This record gives sequence, structure tokens and C-alpha cells, in this order.
Amino acid sequence: MRAKRSKKYRKTMSQYQSAFSFRPPYQVLLSSAFLKQCHAFHMPLQKFLENTLHDPCRLFVTQCTLDKISKEHEKDKLRRGDKRLGGRPDYLPPPTEVPLRYCKHKDEDGNELGVVGEERCLLDLVSGQVKGGAEVRNKQHFVLAAADEADLSEKKGYQSKAPHIDLRQRVRMIPGVPIVYVKRSVMILEELSAASEAKKRQTERETFKDSLGVTNDRKRKRGEDDEEGDEFGGNDMLKELMREENVQMPTARGLARPKGPNPLSVKKKKKVQINPAAPADQPENQKKPSRRIRGKKKKDAEGVAMAGGGGGGASDGD
Repeated sequence: MRAKRSKKYRKTMSQYQSAFSFRPPYQVLLSSAFLKQCHAFHMPLQKFLENTLHDPCRLFVTQCTLDKISKEHEKDKLRRGDKRLGGRPDYLPPPTEVPLRYCKHKDEDGNELGVVGEERCLLDLVSGQVKGGAEVRNKQHFVLAAADEADLSEKKGYQSKAPHIDLRQRVRMIPGVPIVYVKRSVMILEELSAASEAKKRQTERETFKDSLGVTNDRKRKRGEDDEEGDEFGGNDMLKELMREENVQMPTARGLARPKGPNPLSVKKKKKVQINPAAPADQPENQKKPSRRIRGKKKKDAEGVAMAGGGGGGASDGD
């Protein structure tokens, strides 16, 4: 497997682990068409599946799948003229490698149906056999390894003209189901389907709300986010949370801040003390003039004496 594809598959399985609680070893349900295709391309099941999922796997075949394989094998023997009873087809691994998975199917009234069609059997297992309006989810964390009957036309001997249901297309509508298939001797792991991606976003949204302590008291109205622009990359979760908490939406350059100087850098205003003993005609808020004590000027005694002596000398001369 190429490094780029391996990295992509590892990332996909990590998303299933974080969003849908998948844990190794993974339980892989094998369809009859998938077994035929792997046998046609000479692909060992255990090795290729573990390389694709990057973790240990446990392979299973359901009772309904095994019943379909047995019926098709009997028809092939009659067509070839083989009258021997029993036997196993070449593409079916032994029970030691792929054990049997017991399945129970019930109708709407709760009565057991026994063996049903393979497509319905696999759909019931990956959907949890929900009833009514219950949520459809992959309770047992199954990985589906399926192939379309039309893909088998590349190899001779495995063509089927019977009408079939596109199993992979129906399973894509169930959230949390990894799908593996084979295309031209390459085992491929599909990316998260639209249902799985929507469920993953809903889980992340609820986890984010729980971490913030925000309760979803009101219901969102349809078209609320359509009025707002796609300025923030379509992050509906952030928009709704900020709307509920009455927080101003961020601008293109960052969060909106109140205008004005920094309150930490502004000098605090002094409080005016009211003097109760002030006269009535003087306003309270008027400041009293500050009294300054100035030093007395020292007179020059010598200068004064000299001035007096000079006057006396003049008078004597007169």
C-alpha cells in the first residue's frame, strides 16, 4: 500500500474512533460478493483487511450469508453436473479463519423470521434493528466488507443475473459504518459518508457546548444563518453560541474591543472632599488657595551702613 493512501486510511479510522468509539480488534462482516472478489484476485483476507484498517480484525460471516453461499454452490454443482452432496465453495474460508456470526431477525410484531436475505441481514446488524422513531446507529461497531455484484463481471465464473440491492449505497445512510470494498485488486476504505460526517459534527457540537456550560434552551429557526455572511468560514456552531450568550460577533481583524484608552494606563481621578466647616457663600467644589511660606529677605547691613555714612560725609563737606 502506498504511503499516501495508508496515511489517509489511518486518519479515517482515527475519526471513527474519536466520533463513534471504534476500538480494535474491529469486527468485520463479510458479504458473499466480497469473498468472491477477494478469491478472484488471490487476496488473503486477514492480511489485506488488517493492512487497510491498520489494526487487528476479527472476520465474521452471518448465517444468512452462509445460507446464500450454500444455495449458490448447489446451483453451480447442478449446472456442472456434479451429483456429490455437500462440499464448500473455493472462495469460502474455513470456519477457523472466518467464524459464524449468529443473527436474529424479527418483524414489526416481534416474531423471529429465521433466515432472511443477505442484504437485509447485514443492514439489520449495522443499523441495530431499530423500531419506530428510534435513532439508527451502529451499536456493535461493525465494519462492512461488501462488493457490488456488478463488480464481479471483471472475472469470469462469478456473474449473477439476479436482481440485487446496492448494499453499500444503503449502508452509507447509516452513520458510523466503515465500508471496505475491492476495486482492481486494491482494497479500498471509503471516507466518512454524509450521514457519518453530520453525526460527527453534531457530537463535536454537543461536546463543545458541554465544555462551555451552554444549554440549548431555544430552538434554532430555519434561515437564521442565511442572513449572516460567510465571514467566519461557515462556523454555524460558533455563531449560535455567540448569539445565545449575547456576545458581539468577531470582525475580520479580531474580536471587537471597546473604544477608548486603556483603563490601566489612565491616572485615576481624585475624589473631592467636602468640608462641612466651609462658609455658605463659598462653593463646595472651589479649591482653597494654597499657602506658601516664603523666607524673609535678608537685608544687607553693610550696604545700609555705607549708604548712611556717605550721606553724612556729604553734609559735612557742605
